[in-house]
Amino acid sequence: MGSYDVIVVGAGPAGVSAAKAAALGDAKTLLLEKCPTIMANKPCGEAVSQTTFKTAGVEPKPSIVLNKAYARVYAPNMKFVEIKDVGFLINKSLFIQEIAAQAAEAGADIHVREEVISVWRDGNIMRVKTNHDEYSANVVIGADGYHSTVARSLGINERSEPIPTIQYVMVNCKLEYTDVVRFFLGNEIAPGGYAWIFPKSEKIAEVGIGVRGAPAKLYLDKFVKMFDKELGNAKIIDYRGAPVPIGGMIKECVLDGAMLIGDAAGMVIPLTGAGIHSSVAAGLVAGEVASKACHEGDTSKRRLSEFYEKYEPWITRINKSLKVMRALEKMTDDDLNLLQTLLDASDILDLANGLDVKRVAMKLLTHPIFAIKLAKALL
Repeated sequence: MGSYDVIVVGAGPAGVSAAKAAALGDAKTLLLEKCPTIMANKPCGEAVSQTTFKTAGVEPKPSIVLNKAYARVYAPNMKFVEIKDVGFLINKSLFIQEIAAQAAEAGADIHVREEVISVWRDGNIMRVKTNHDEYSANVVIGADGYHSTVARSLGINERSEPIPTIQYVMVNCKLEYTDVVRFFLGNEIAPGGYAWIFPKSEKIAEVGIGVRGAPAKLYLDKFVKMFDKELGNAKIIDYRGAPVPIGGMIKECVLDGAMLIGDAAGMVIPLTGAGIHSSVAAGLVAGEVASKACHEGDTSKRRLSEFYEKYEPWITRINKSLKVMRALEKMTDDDLNLLQTLLDASDILDLANGLDVKRVAMKLLTHPIFAIKLAKALL
């Protein structure tokens, strides 16, 4: 039975970042991961912006950055908008392990293959029971994914709306573009979501889909067939699925002695389903707030709610992106084809990432169709 200042449950991007920040804040920290290895266990189109590395404090080494690419977003008619910003295609496992290594260097304890069974509050102390032991902590940070045990144990039943996603890693591809990540929209291609092709190298690609109200695998296989020239002789070496929370943040992710971050709290950009950057940022804030609260001897909900202030820029982005997603999900394929002719790269980046959404809305306000269908909803 060990006692800690901060116990972090789950070693994805949010969890390793929280453990690192808490340990750097001189809090006695334990990171618990139920899997045998700290790695990218959830399927994910492993593409991130260059600023993700800056936020995480990770060097973009060649072992982690496998490829660099700009982006294209395709309308249903296969016309596209090109986004020249170059991002990184990464080995997400090595990226997470790098942050875990930094957490260990800062003094955090790390236990793999140790699953949390329950968490509860005992007076002013948090108790954590695992399949191996029982621990006490001042603060527990739940970074344990969409089906969070920490959330369930503490009576938080609210979950962000999920989109089922499936991804294949395919080898022996004959990719037409090895330096472009491609996103495909359309109700025939991916109802309520999108499909993607991300080149990891000349012959290896992540090909995936997220759909709502439809069988994801059926649509993914249909999508693969559309690219017979590129993917016809390719073989699947990795096939995984998972729910991605795209319904925005849950209302309450801070309690007395506990915080929820990452997928457990819906900290994902809704329109894109991107969660690596937002989760790393959440982890760093949660770890810092938790360590300070421990030193002050006040781990109440009121004290830990500083998290909301420090994470505010991301909360705003998530909320704006959700608004855009809700408006776009009502669009027909004809609407999307027309929209592609009106939007440029900066418009798409702002809409997708929940940035200057108002600017794009004002631009669309003059259009007879989109003034009502989109602009008013965004404003």
